[in-house]
Amino acid sequence: MKSNEVRSRYLRFFEERGHKHMPSDSLVPANDPTLLFTGAGMNQFKEMFLGKGSLPWKRVTTAQKCLRVPDLENVGRTPRHHTFFEMLGNFSFGDYFKKECIRWEWDLFTEALGFDRSRMWVTIYLDDDEAFAIWKNDIGLPEERIYRFGEKENFWPAEAPSKGPNGVCGPCSEIYYDNQPGGPPPARKNADGSLLGSMPDGRFLEVGNCVFTQFDRREGGVLQPLPQKNIDVGLGLERIVAVLQGAPNNFETDLFLPYIHDLERRSGKRYETNSKTGIRMRRIADHLRAVVFCIADGARPGNEGRGYVVRKILRRACRDLYELGLEIPTMYQMVPLVAEIMGTAYPEIRSSAASVASFMEIEEQSFRSVYVRGINKLNDLLDYKVHVAVPGSNLKDVATRVNAGGGIIISGKDAFELHDTYGFPIDLIQQIAEEQGCSVDLSGFEREMESQQQRSRAGSQITNEIFIEGPSTTLRQRGVAGTEFTGYADSEKEYQNPARLGVENAKILGIVAGGKLVNEAHAPADVEFVLDRTPFYANGGGQVGDVGTIQNDSLASDVLDTYKTDVYYFHKVTLQRGSARVGDSVYARVDASARLASERHHTATHLLHLALKNILGEHVNQAGSLVSPDRLRFDFTHPKKLTPEEIQQIEDFVNERILRAESVSKREMAIADAKKSGAVMLFGEKYGDRVRVLAAADSVELCGGTHVGNTGNIGIFKIISEASTAAGIRRIEAVCGPLVLQFLRERELLLNDIANELKSPPSGAAERIKQLRTELKQAKGAKAKASSMDPKEAQARVRAELVKIQDGVACAVSLSPFQPEELKSIVESLKKDVPDFVVVLFVPSEDSVAFVIATHGAPGKRLKAGDLAKQIGPKIGGGGGGRPDFAQGQGKNPAGTAEAIGVARQLLSIASA
Repeated sequence: MKSNEVRSRYLRFFEERGHKHMPSDSLVPANDPTLLFTGAGMNQFKEMFLGKGSLPWKRVTTAQKCLRVPDLENVGRTPRHHTFFEMLGNFSFGDYFKKECIRWEWDLFTEALGFDRSRMWVTIYLDDDEAFAIWKNDIGLPEERIYRFGEKENFWPAEAPSKGPNGVCGPCSEIYYDNQPGGPPPARKNADGSLLGSMPDGRFLEVGNCVFTQFDRREGGVLQPLPQKNIDVGLGLERIVAVLQGAPNNFETDLFLPYIHDLERRSGKRYETNSKTGIRMRRIADHLRAVVFCIADGARPGNEGRGYVVRKILRRACRDLYELGLEIPTMYQMVPLVAEIMGTAYPEIRSSAASVASFMEIEEQSFRSVYVRGINKLNDLLDYKVHVAVPGSNLKDVATRVNAGGGIIISGKDAFELHDTYGFPIDLIQQIAEEQGCSVDLSGFEREMESQQQRSRAGSQITNEIFIEGPSTTLRQRGVAGTEFTGYADSEKEYQNPARLGVENAKILGIVAGGKLVNEAHAPADVEFVLDRTPFYANGGGQVGDVGTIQNDSLASDVLDTYKTDVYYFHKVTLQRGSARVGDSVYARVDASARLASERHHTATHLLHLALKNILGEHVNQAGSLVSPDRLRFDFTHPKKLTPEEIQQIEDFVNERILRAESVSKREMAIADAKKSGAVMLFGEKYGDRVRVLAAADSVELCGGTHVGNTGNIGIFKIISEASTAAGIRRIEAVCGPLVLQFLRERELLLNDIANELKSPPSGAAERIKQLRTELKQAKGAKAKASSMDPKEAQARVRAELVKIQDGVACAVSLSPFQPEELKSIVESLKKDVPDFVVVLFVPSEDSVAFVIATHGAPGKRLKAGDLAKQIGPKIGGGGGGRPDFAQGQGKNPAGTAEAIGVARQLLSIASA
């Protein structure tokens, strides 16, 4: 049975039993700071499990996208570990309970999916006699195939009765498939008489888990029965498919084999289950799916939080591709295959495939430079360890000493950085280290890995605080209606009406102080107000929250920011005078100048996006934005710096549409109708069933922000900066309206000041600067030449520094002041009468340092000038390279010359004086 059919049969099975089929939640949880990624099907129904949700259905079924990373090291090595996986779930919120749940899961497996009844085993919580009776009496499962386990294995959260946390919890029943039918039942107790901890891995495969949330754990481990008992079932699609397709592991199914076959074709290598190549191909297949789904849901590679996790997963896959001989970007080319396999169940993968591939290509290209830096860092670590431990010794000598009992070790922390940041497997680090006579602190590495895994578990799984109540949850529990936003202007007439920026007789629904709801607050104090109606826009969609005032006869407060949680608008205020109480009526007024400036910048952002696509190409995708009163910031995908001509074209494009002075329309409609209209849906954004569609000039996008009534209200648009924020990501900052005039005046004043200093009219300032630079360069050259060391004196200095080494003579010396272009003549002079030598010659100046390396005769068989240059260059803040017998380089750190000379002498095996 194909995986798509398995998924469809599951969902159809529960739809036929009164369940509402809801779409998968995003991998990036909305409004849930307790989760880094969605790791279970129940996450999006947290409020429903608490009895405080607003869904109209008590029975729901989903196929949920999930991501977990604590066991990243095991992916590809074991039959069933994954980062991305699908969890099939059916849920009951105070409706059916154990009897229906167990019956339906049994019928699903044995009838709808055709599992062999004789190979089904289950586990239950130690004292859950109710579940035992249902499995034995109602289902007819033989008692010998029902096992009881303790709270660590068969309770959710694990060990909750004894260790907590407090809150909703309950026993669970796990369903297993026997991979070795006919074998003897596992012993129910260990050799020491203790209860067996879990079903033996290998023989028994867990395919599902039924959680019966029936208790509220309280202090002291008291399990208070809940008035509303819930069902939370999670089944692993990948495992079920492996059983139905007779595969020895999850990877040799139609969910993964197409990627593996594609890798075979690309690499020319054959997949074998237990080979290193097989492990790498499985890991790439898993990580490819994970990265594609993460980016499609808006979690792009980055340096922090979710982005860091996505980048790490992608780089590990890139490292495996290198080992398969695929050093060019490859993963992004496989995105269409992911869309083909997964697109039926998850249409967003098909619609975002091009954008996802673009982000992945950029990240893969940047990995190459990161990988090279990692190799260089490892080599630097090895060189440093060698030279500190055995000054003046070469690597061969060091290897002999280590093997004889020496102790040159790469620390666990350094090894972990190479592994975590640069994607180096620990076995590769060991291999390279051993080749150079060093070892790795494996126990230290394992400690660092464990710390990282604990951090990952804290971020990717349900935390102990998942059911902690915040102000919005409490308000909803009290039946408080949400906040009505009155600040939109859906026509030019409404935009011109100042009344839209104020609301009279708004009612205070809640006051938050110190993170908790209170009944009143007194000045001076910093608190948050929740109002029944508000003109204040809440931070979202890139637009900052509004500022302004909230007041009445006995209250004066300044609103510093506005944000939204659930259905409530929270106004961060500073009480300047008086008191506020829940139920008070107030006048809420937005700062008009700030709001109007934000609206100019927001509409201009839409026009900028359109301009970038028209001028740079359809590959441009939004990668982030900020809309505030003082500027707009727009991040977008583009591989190179914009030229001055492109920037001018973009400005002209936007300003031409501003000058059209066309009405800006805003319409609310169903998401399906918005899609049909051709409105642009921003990549990675999540939309509800109802959306606002903004049409400004030629731009039509989904947007919930506030905007001008007419493009002419923007005034004028000016780009003030363009820069890179990451590989393949550019950032434009711009201003509109009066801020453009302010910007131009500041530039004009600056230009006049420069012109006055140059004693030149503003129009001639640039030419005058060129003239002065030429004069300065000529003066510096003349001074350097006049004070430079005579070439014959320099040659004599080099010859005086030559010392005996094992196969000739050598020196590493600084010549200053000296002309770098004369260094080659010194080398040529040495060749005339010195048969075997190696020299490293430095010429430092005020802001740079140049060097050459030359070998001649016997030392050249042992030392390659080009390789030495690559090791020495970084010490002076630069680089170098060249032929085996002659190389050169330069750097920007003259202060590092002494250290570079020291390193050079060690590399040349010159003993310290």
